[in-house]
Amino acid sequence: MQRISQLILKKLSGRLTSAEDAELQAWVNESEANRRLYGRLTDPSALKETLDLWRMVDSGRRCQEMQRQVNGILWRTRLKRGAAAAAIALGVFGLGALLVGRMDMRVADAPAVAEHTLPLTPEDIKPGVTCAVLSDAAGHNVALNASDTAKVTTVLLNVNEMDSTVSELCLDVPRGGEFKVQLEDGTEVWLNSASRLYYPNTFGDEMRRIRVEGEAYLAVATDSLRPFYVESDNQLIRVYGTSFNVRCYPEDNEIYTTLEKGRVSIRRSDDVGGELFLAPGHQAVFATTDSKVRVREVDPDVITSWRHGRFVFENQNLLRIMQDLSRWYDFDYEFADESLKTEEFMGSIPRYSDFNTAISILEKCGGIRFSIDDGKVYISRTDN
Repeated sequence: MQRISQLILKKLSGRLTSAEDAELQAWVNESEANRRLYGRLTDPSALKETLDLWRMVDSGRRCQEMQRQVNGILWRTRLKRGAAAAAIALGVFGLGALLVGRMDMRVADAPAVAEHTLPLTPEDIKPGVTCAVLSDAAGHNVALNASDTAKVTTVLLNVNEMDSTVSELCLDVPRGGEFKVQLEDGTEVWLNSASRLYYPNTFGDEMRRIRVEGEAYLAVATDSLRPFYVESDNQLIRVYGTSFNVRCYPEDNEIYTTLEKGRVSIRRSDDVGGELFLAPGHQAVFATTDSKVRVREVDPDVITSWRHGRFVFENQNLLRIMQDLSRWYDFDYEFADESLKTEEFMGSIPRYSDFNTAISILEKCGGIRFSIDDGKVYISRTDN
């Protein structure tokens, strides 16, 4: 893809030779996905709009850095295609020194997640990377990567730089991604794959409130004058200066709040019913169907192991394990034997290891094997 990005830049700037043009055209004709992407990247209206926005972007980066960003976006097919289009467009007008992570993309119809190639072998399945898409209510989008992690709250979208009004932001981490953000009050939030964080660019004087979908680990900054609230589905967590993990994936049908240290309380977001306080080392399991809560003692290090670079399973059923692995490695799967879903396993898998390592660890636990057919991972018993 590095070669293709160079050819597109040269094509749009009128520096493409006839041989290079033939090479680029061959790539365009390879697939419908390539044709659609090429069309977006060469759309004249998008190029003009991006040129109009260049002054809002930090111009302190070198052209080589811009090229690296462009290549990274083309490779990172899980991010929005609109972000890639804006990055290429900047290069066309000689703005290669601009930082793609700080651009106002303004692509209203950009798809939420780009297409990706179906895996053919375990080697085609890669661990996740640091990436996210930041958007606001006006429809502006910006692609973020590892270099933007610590700067999200200061970069924002640069469109409201002179505007003091509160803007609602959404940080969207795709499958095969993770991201850490520091909010304006100093609170740090780690987001796991397939998760979203909704938060204001600045908190008010009376309280701080955010919303989480998916899984997040939070280290909340203490502020006695402004209580901190975390909403997940129909559950509301009040935080009293603490660190904890919240998991709220739709397929779980439950919200798991695990307190590492400090103090939190849990109640329904509609304020119906009482308030339940958690002690460190305990987990509240909130049923999204009937709002019933049960509390159990857990090891927080196991629950938050994903943040420290490991998957740790303690008597975890295989369905839950595959859900977590498929989000991180971004693959589809199917059980050849449905009874395998309830089989429980104990073990640990390095989060950044290749997929072959991950499945070999599970296979060594005995009784199961993995295979790939038609781009999907199949889980079956060894005697099948």
